[in-house]
Amino acid sequence: MKLLVITFFSIMALGNIDAQEKEAHQWENRLVLLLTNSIDNSDFKQQLGEFRNQEKDLEDRKIVVYQVTPKKYATGTSDKPDWNKGDNFYEKFKSSNSGFELILIGLDGGTKLRKIKYTPANEIFEKIDSMPMRQAELDKSY
Repeated sequence: MKLLVITFFSIMALGNIDAQEKEAHQWENRLVLLLTNSIDNSDFKQQLGEFRNQEKDLEDRKIVVYQVTPKKYATGTSDKPDWNKGDNFYEKFKSSNSGFELILIGLDGGTKLRKIKYTPANEIFEKIDSMPMRQAELDKSY
């Protein structure tokens, strides 16, 4: 029951993402939120660039990337995304004064990793691969 309540509030914290989109992610996708105060931030640009080169690994781990600025957000790793208006998404998740923040949210809706600088994709993938739910996914694929 406690996990259900935590999951509910974690998903509700996704702010301006509509209800259907929230429900589509729960238990289906891991989320990587890339929060930046500017799309020109070097950590943000480097992180997106690395993820663009890792599309197969993102897909294999069921990762959906969100680019989030103080006034808008988009999904995917494109350098020219289709932006959606949304200001409370950034405010609800931003927890530092840093110009960049990466947040990994697991299938259960819980925060699994939080970094304030560029993080190599392999470090994120290793974190995911060590999780029990990921181990179960890998066991099913054999």
